[in-house]
Amino acid sequence: MSRAGTPTDNGAMEAINGWAKTEMFVDFHINGCDDVPAFIERYIQFFNEERPACTLGYLTPVAYRMIREKKQKVSTNH
Repeated sequence: MSRAGTPTDNGAMEAINGWAKTEMFVDFHINGCDDVPAFIERYIQFFNEERPACTLGYLTPVAYRMIREKKQKVSTNH
């Protein structure tokens, strides 16, 4: 668990938070008056279901997971 005031303890999560903030405030132009919790919920859905990721072969996380699960089922059935 990360210690208070030491973001280097959890670099991966800090990187994701940085991305999300950049996309929310720069790309989606959210401002302080918007309903931030509702926007974050919509953003998580967008991130998982619509936004392709370079590191996943330009698939969405949901699509990548479905393909991976299908491959695992095939390999365990043989």
